[in-house]
Amino acid sequence: MKQRVIDAFKKEFAPIESKFEIMDLLDNNSPMDYKTIDLLKLPSAENNIVWHPGVYVFIGDDKVYRVGVSMRNSRYRVMEHIKVQTQQNGYCIGDIDCYSDKSILLFNVKKRDDRHWLLALEVYLETEFKPLIKAGRIG
Repeated sequence: MKQRVIDAFKKEFAPIESKFEIMDLLDNNSPMDYKTIDLLKLPSAENNIVWHPGVYVFIGDDKVYRVGVSMRNSRYRVMEHIKVQTQQNGYCIGDIDCYSDKSILLFNVKKRDDRHWLLALEVYLETEFKPLIKAGRIG
């Protein structure tokens, strides 16, 4: 599912793909741990934009659990979902931690001035993948 989400993004947003950095907070099947995610520097220590505005996607068991957007700091918003264990219709963000294909993707803008593209990306991914836990503004 992770690659399908990335491929869908690259196909739909090809003309502006270079404005984004795609990161996986759980790369190499690392634990979905609040403290670990808080300390990540991605994509590298020298080019740390993990805290930029972005769209986030929670994935597990070959399903998209949640798509959301933060116009300020996508990693912080992900950590809020982990802390409160966002849930809906019997599905919980924490469920993905037990799956070997778990992933939390960030599609962060490299420059804050490009954050207006994030709303279009959120709606596109929500419509395309129909997450188990829906965002309130899109429903």
